[in-house]
Parts: sequence; C-alpha cells; structure tokens
Amino acid sequence: MTLIVTAFAVETLSVTWCLKIQGAAPFFSFPYFVSGLGIAVGLLFFPSLRLPARVDRPWKSPYIHHRIILTGLVALALYSWSLYWFEELPIDVNTADMLPIIKVMGDRFIAGQQSHIYDTIPWIWGGAQPIYLPAMWLPYTPAIAVGIDMRWVNMACLLFVAGAFLFLYRPRDDGYRSFFLGVIAFLLFWWVVADNTPGIVSTAEEGVVIGYYVLLVLALVSGRPWLTGIAVSLCMLSRYALVGWIPAYIFYLVLEKRWKTLWIIAATGIACFVGLFLLPVGWVTFLRLFRLPGDYIAFAARVWKDSPDVFSTAPAFAWFFGPGRVALQHGLLVVLSFVLPILFIGFCRRLRSHRKLANIPLAALKLSLVVFYSFIDVPYLYLFYTSSFVSLILLTLALRTSQEDAGTRAASDASQSVRSRAGQPALP
Repeated sequence: MTLIVTAFAVETLSVTWCLKIQGAAPFFSFPYFVSGLGIAVGLLFFPSLRLPARVDRPWKSPYIHHRIILTGLVALALYSWSLYWFEELPIDVNTADMLPIIKVMGDRFIAGQQSHIYDTIPWIWGGAQPIYLPAMWLPYTPAIAVGIDMRWVNMACLLFVAGAFLFLYRPRDDGYRSFFLGVIAFLLFWWVVADNTPGIVSTAEEGVVIGYYVLLVLALVSGRPWLTGIAVSLCMLSRYALVGWIPAYIFYLVLEKRWKTLWIIAATGIACFVGLFLLPVGWVTFLRLFRLPGDYIAFAARVWKDSPDVFSTAPAFAWFFGPGRVALQHGLLVVLSFVLPILFIGFCRRLRSHRKLANIPLAALKLSLVVFYSFIDVPYLYLFYTSSFVSLILLTLALRTSQEDAGTRAASDASQSVRSRAGQPALP
C-alpha cells in the first residue's frame, strides 16, 4: 500500500506543483508515466475493490453527517473560487475557444437546429469547425438555456468527484497512509480549483470529462453492467482516451465467459450512442467526426507552429518528439493505446494461474489513460487531470477495501481466540 500511495504522490506532483519549476515540465513526463504504470500494476495485488455496503439507516451514522458537512464545505469553497475565476476570466474566444464553441453548439441545439449543430461558426476564427462529441456539449445546454454561466456545469462535476472521494475516504487514526492520501487529494483539488493553472475552472471543458471517468470507475466497482455501459458511452462520446481500453475490456469479458455482462454493456452502449449521437445530430455528422483522428497530425503541426509553449508546459512525451516527428508520435499513440491494454489483460490472465490477481479491468483502464495522455499529440495541460482523479478514486477504494478486510480478519481472529479460551473448537 505504501508503494502505490507513493506512486500516486509522484503522479500528482508531476502534474501539479512540480510544473512550477521553469522549463522542467517535459522531464516530469518520465516520473508521471512510470508512476502511472506503477499504480496500474499495484492495483492487481489488492483485494477486489468494492463500494461501501448499504446500511439500513445511513442517516443515523455520525460518519454520514461528517461527510455531508465536509461536502457542503467543499461546495462552498468551489462556489467562492468559481465566482472569483468567473469574474477574473470571463468566457472569451480570445482567451480560449473551447467554451465559446460549445456555447454556439448548445444554442443551436436549443433552437432546434440539430442539423446545423456542427456547421462552421463564421464569427470564431473566420469559420471554426465544431468537433466536440455530444456528451461533451450536451451537459452545458441546461445552463445555456436558463442563461447562467455554463462553467457551473464543470463545478457540479468537480463537486460530484469531491463528494465521491469524501464518502469513500475512510481515515484511520493509526494509518499514516490514509492521512497521506488525504493530503495529496487536498493538493490536487487545490491546484485545480484555487491555483487554476490548467484552466479547468475558468477556460476548459474538462470538468465534465473528469466526472464521466470517475463515474466509470464507480460503475466498474459496483458490478452493474447497465451503469458500466452508460459510463463507457459517456466517456467515449466526450473524450477518446478510452478507445484502447474498450477492446481490451471486451477481451477480458470473453476470457472470463461473462457473456451476460458483455451483452448488457453492449446493448446499453448502443442505446446511449443512438440516443446521444445519432438522434440529435445524424449519421452524416457521425461519419465526419469519426474521421477526425486522421486530422490530428495536421492539427498538432499547426499548434507546434502557432503555440509551441503548449508542448513545454505539460508532462507528456510530445516535447521530445518535436515538430518533425509528429507522425511517429501519433503512430505510437494509436498502436500503444490499442496493443498495450490487450497485452496487459492477456498477461494478467496468464499470471493469475500462478498468483492471485484482482481488479484487472480497473488496472487496464489506468494503464490506458496513462499511455494515451503521455503520448497524446497536443498535450494541453487540462487534459491530464482526468487520469489523476481516476487514480484518486481508485486508491481511495483500494485503501478502504484493505482496511475493511483487515478489520474483518481481526474480528475473526478475536472471535476464534475467545472461543479457544472458552474451551470451544475454533471455527474452520
């Protein structure tokens, strides 16, 4: 447990406070990559992660009251910092064009112009082409419809993640690991919200993506295939980072002969795809967006020319490839994103015959995210925090599960000791 918490600390510092060191950001791609792989491998040796057991009267538990109060305090802090950043950095296409483009897409959807949602926007950069997938821009439409700042949607997603952490987090007076994990979580949230260097609060749309991927972790741990299917769809229809994990997960389910789970996930995913994509925007638009990854090489070349600082301020390998090897980097991104998770699943399955392993799909998910973001064509800093919050929830669940199992074993040993002293045979 100490090693995996240390790996999480290294990963977190590599995408937060260490970036304050001038010119050092690209070099932190190596500890970021290695620590992420360490987290993925470390998960294999924990008991199977699980959510807290339901209790009959949860409102009578003092722990619930404490967590509700803490979540309320976090909500108040998020509200205060959001007001500050919203006033300090209004939505402006000259600062960042992501939210302005999403707003136009939302306006068109609300106006019933579904067939024109992905038309070019003449007043943004002389004709910007919207490329955001439906699960990225649809969550903003309620805020746009009622006329409030659309960035409150990001704050709602971050509050969901913070609430998930607080309700899963189980500190122990005698456990320095849980205290250390709590400190790292605070540093991560503070960097994202109060420091705002990556711009997640003020200029980026990544809060929604973070919420989706945390939901996917919770869905996988819950063991509910329908929820997993919904979460996978939301992740894929917002950010492509999951693309290499999906065939690996299907491969895992086939090897495990979990046919019912596979069919439920597939059916739910197809239903979400039809409801969120085909019905609102149509098949022609889908085909156009499906071909978008082929344009990433040209896009990365333009960013190298116009904004080369993007590559020197993020912990990714793109800086080492340089503008002359964008095609090589993209090729590695595609190959590694698809091949490594499948090889990882196959290796774990083979190794499991000799050693007990658990959490294979979750470990493969973490591996996929680390590989994708480390080799991504254009490493905008705000992209990296999805993987960081996935790590936070995974480690919180791992720590809680280990503590619960240790408590169960201690109670069982104590019971057997009492029975032995009473002259009764110990339980088998």
